[in-house]
Amino acid sequence: MGIQFRHIMLMVEDVLSTATFFHQSLGLPIKIATSSWAELEADGTIIALHSTSEKPLLISSPILSFHVADIYTTIEDLEAMGAKLEGSVRQPAFGKVASIRTPDGHLLSLLQPVDDRQLKALLQRTPELENDSTKKATHS
Repeated sequence: MGIQFRHIMLMVEDVLSTATFFHQSLGLPIKIATSSWAELEADGTIIALHSTSEKPLLISSPILSFHVADIYTTIEDLEAMGAKLEGSVRQPAFGKVASIRTPDGHLLSLLQPVDDRQLKALLQRTPELENDSTKKATHS
């Protein structure tokens, strides 16, 4: 059988409210939800929520990253569910980026990527962003 990736697990104080948060604010389908365990579907990846009686240690919490169609609408939806924006929306060349904390304190990263036309124009203006493997192949 080998090794098979199963899920990303977040330790949370209230499984049902956290599952509701992800479902209502980001539209993630809930596969299973009990008071001690929940699984949400995130584009083929399972986000598992597991209850803990202690305050979860967030030092080692993973950052969940999502591509979104409209970063400002997504932020409004998340804030309406109790999330807090960390800093401001940044606009690097590849799109709009924001960091936001869930009510449980977990960090989410949001990216509204530039469209394909803008990305192609960006790559033409900045050749150092091209795939390094193509450069290495020509220098070998």
